[in-house]
Amino acid sequence: MSEFINILIQSNTLNFLIVAGLIVFLLYKLNIGKKLQNIADNMKSYVEAAENEKNDAQKKLTVINGKIQKLPDVIERIKRSTENSVKNYENKINNDIKEEKNDISRNAERIFKLEIKNFKNKLTDLLSEKSVEAARENAINQLKENKNLHNRYIDIAIDELDGINL
Repeated sequence: MSEFINILIQSNTLNFLIVAGLIVFLLYKLNIGKKLQNIADNMKSYVEAAENEKNDAQKKLTVINGKIQKLPDVIERIKRSTENSVKNYENKINNDIKEEKNDISRNAERIFKLEIKNFKNKLTDLLSEKSVEAARENAINQLKENKNLHNRYIDIAIDELDGINL
């Protein structure tokens, strides 16, 4: 055994065992295992949190990609809806314009007929007035030419007065 101790002393094995024992003692005293376990647990929780965030981001990306794929359809629907609205509004305006034209035309026709009626009434009044004036002048001329007519008109007027019962 003495040889064994000699070999041990001459070799670095003893030094190695001392250093290894010291390292084990330090690891045990400083709770390096627990600290390493805590660091590993923390890293594991960070990795899990990052994975969760990655999954959430992937889900959001999927939703957004779906919306992006539907975007041309949505744009087309909006475009068609806008075109329909414009056409409907254009038709409404055209119908309103036609109605206004018809109203204006009917009103103009009524006014024209009214003016024609007024013109006819004025013309009739004027013709009646001129006819009465011409008849009066004719009667005066006949009375001037024939004095017997004057007496005859007086007799007719007297007969008319006699016929009136008061």
